[in-house]
This record gives sequence, C-alpha cells and structure tokens, in this order.
Amino acid sequence: MTIQIHKGEGINLSKDHGLTRAILEVTFDLDPAHPVKKHEMDVGIMAFEVSHASGKPKCPQDECFVFYNNKTSATGGVLHEEDGGSKGDDKIDIDFAKVQASSLQIDEISCVAEIYEGLKRGHNFGQFSHCTAHVINPDTGEVIAEFKLTDEDSDATAVQLGSFVFADGHVHFKAVGVGYKKGLEDFLEVYGLAASDEE
Repeated sequence: MTIQIHKGEGINLSKDHGLTRAILEVTFDLDPAHPVKKHEMDVGIMAFEVSHASGKPKCPQDECFVFYNNKTSATGGVLHEEDGGSKGDDKIDIDFAKVQASSLQIDEISCVAEIYEGLKRGHNFGQFSHCTAHVINPDTGEVIAEFKLTDEDSDATAVQLGSFVFADGHVHFKAVGVGYKKGLEDFLEVYGLAASDEE
C-alpha cells in the first residue's frame, strides 16, 4: 500500500522498505480552468548532491547538480532519466551505495521541482490540477510513498520536494514541500554553485 506523506514527514527507505535504490518521479496535469496549453509547460526535477562537512549544505562539485543538461551526478549515483515531456512526468534514479561510496562525503540529495522558465513565462504550480512526487522501488515498480503539493505552493515556480538523507546507517526520504518564486540560478547559489546561462 502506498504511503501518503505530508510536509515535514519522513520514511526510512532502507530499514523499513529494504531499498538500496529509489526512483523519484514527478507527475502533473494542467488545470483546464487555466488558459495554458500542455505543450507550453513542463516540470523538471533537479537534484543536488549535498555535503554538510563544512557545516553548511554545499555541493562539492558542479557535477553534483543533476538536471536535464547534466544527467549523471559526480558520484555516479544519481541519474536523470529522459524527460517524459508531454506525458507529464520527470524522474531521477538514485543508487544509495554509489552515493555513499564516493569520497565527496555526500549526506543528502535535495530534490527540487521547477517549472521550466516559470519566472520568465509567468507560470506557477497553481495552474496544475495536481503535481505529485512518487518514491518508487525500481526493482518492483511499487510506489512506496506519494507526496502531493498543496495550495500553499500555488504561486510558486519551484518547490523543494524533499531530500534523501543518509544518517545513522540508513537512508530516509523527508518531505519538505516549500515553494519559491525562484529560478535555477537561485538554487545554484544556495548550494554554492555558480549560475549558468541555462535555466
């Protein structure tokens, strides 16, 4: 049975569900009440491999940032799959062992859903009928947990969905669900990376 999780809640993926890998998938549909066509909007997942070794959450390398233009992380443990485009989905695949085996001391993978060029085009999550994050067992296809964005995020262009956290020998998924009127460059700055020309 799929677990419905909410902001601030978490689940232990390794201890309680025996996962060594996970897929995070975002699915969405437009609200027909809004005058935006499906081909005009897309949501992508961005993932940041983060280390707290310095006391602050930072990406040790540029390649620790995974998105549609960098599909494989510095550790090799985070893969961005091909965009579903008009299908209304986007996903990343995380191999816990590969991430933890790296010398980069990654202890968190922060996952953000962003509307492509949302700030520039005036789009926001209030124009969707739903936007849902799914934590999936890649070996069985079972959806372990679902996390739905709420009306609190309706004016946001990007939402920090949650984080995969490596702590006490276990891997947890913690739902965050905080929305921002921000573009890609703002998140790059938060995690200590230089902004690029791509959004």
